[in-house]
Amino acid sequence: MKPRKNYAGIIIENTEGKLLFQLRDNNPRMQNKNKWSLFGGGIEQGETPLRAIRREVKEELGINVEPHQLKLLFKKESGSSKKYIFYYKIKKDVRNIKLGEGQRFAFMQASKLLVKRNVVHSLRIFMLFYPLLKRKMRMNNELSASTTKKKE
Repeated sequence: MKPRKNYAGIIIENTEGKLLFQLRDNNPRMQNKNKWSLFGGGIEQGETPLRAIRREVKEELGINVEPHQLKLLFKKESGSSKKYIFYYKIKKDVRNIKLGEGQRFAFMQASKLLVKRNVVHSLRIFMLFYPLLKRKMRMNNELSASTTKKKE
């Protein structure tokens, strides 16, 4: 199976600091079958990355996420391939999550994910950089908030 050119994924963190991952279906025709991955998927023609991740979260988890609740954590645009990873801090009860794709989901520390054997290779690499990306995102948010206060 050919990988999608344009992808939007999401890191969902709960109030305990654990991250939500999906164990993909064990379908032989599926790419990265039976491996842990992020929730997300392809960006459809004419769709923005933000709209794509909101659609994917609704389809895969049954959660409506408002645009202002999402932060762009990572963006890679090279040639005809574009990848976006968003961040969302979930405050809802996990019992409200309705799995629409995959075998199951689990909240876990990144360190627990990294020692698993069946993890999508690109996710394993991404998780090594995640703490730096999250710190950068927080610093940008704090800078933005302080700039907004000064304008007021």
